[in-house]
Amino acid sequence: MGRLESEVWSPSIPRKLYIFASHLSHSNVMALKVLLKSIKTDEIAVWEYTNNPNEAAAILIDADSKEGALQLEEWVRKKNYQVLIAFSNRAVAFPEGVLVLPRPLRSAELFPLLQQASRRFLHILQSLQDQPDIAFCPSLQQDLADQKATKVASVLTRPRRVLEILHGNRNKILKVADRSMRTVFFDTEKHYYYTVDLVRTEIENLLTSTIENVQTKEIDRRQLETETQSLKAQDLDPLLWAVALAISTDGQLFHSLSFSESYRLNRWPDLKKLGSNALHLKFAAMLRQECTISYMADVAKISIDEAVSFINACYSLNYLERQETSVVSLQARTQKTPANADKISLFSRIRRRLGI
Repeated sequence: MGRLESEVWSPSIPRKLYIFASHLSHSNVMALKVLLKSIKTDEIAVWEYTNNPNEAAAILIDADSKEGALQLEEWVRKKNYQVLIAFSNRAVAFPEGVLVLPRPLRSAELFPLLQQASRRFLHILQSLQDQPDIAFCPSLQQDLADQKATKVASVLTRPRRVLEILHGNRNKILKVADRSMRTVFFDTEKHYYYTVDLVRTEIENLLTSTIENVQTKEIDRRQLETETQSLKAQDLDPLLWAVALAISTDGQLFHSLSFSESYRLNRWPDLKKLGSNALHLKFAAMLRQECTISYMADVAKISIDEAVSFINACYSLNYLERQETSVVSLQARTQKTPANADKISLFSRIRRRLGI
């Protein structure tokens, strides 16, 4: 049987790092997200935006606001693992170790500063084994207490879930067992699953489990037919769709997806079968053309988390085509968006995208 797809990080592969913004205006946050999409991967890291400060390698703080200045002082005292960046034009001396990004937010200053931040962050990880008293954020303290610096990278990386393993091994047949050896057969080629041991909610829990909690084996079609001859085939797509949406509420993309890419549907999702809402229909209409996650959220006037959930769900069912997007194309696409886009009827937009 073929080897299951796995994801291994090595020093020769650029590491994905995340930046969190604190006390920045909405327009500056949006500008930051756009600029991050234009940053090309270097030999050290590729940067993405996150809404979760606990997973951020760097935190950008508006130090010109009273609240931001106080928060910066507090984080400096805590000596967390994150690289702190002051967004400021004030002629003041910031604490040692704090990087400074001048206003306004521009790529000429941001890009080299992030390169400096990535090297500083990875240096911190490298030196942890020699500095065990560094105060990390509460969510990581217990994990890091017993680990060396060489294992910190895996702690800060999101765990891979069984759902993502199914996607990485599409068109294969996988036999997945939980710790109690209860088994589910996933025929990702024909989009069916079989089980005698688990009910729907238990299968959902299995799919959201990390890969360390299950045993996964690829089998051939003859073995599947032998082991499932008395079992009823059940539609896999609604299950994958529901689980993908359920585990995407934190606004985090699945592994291998990126905010620096644009997406397009390669086929229209059967939303009647999958169960959906008006927002999902709106997203599907947008994705008839290539667009970014930020663009989806901006046009729909909703939080980016909603757009991420839909992209993750479409990804789990292989509905997406992906392409790297430059900041120029992003800006051009935004300028073409009519000011009254939200007033145009949904079906008018669908007809326009289909060329009808």
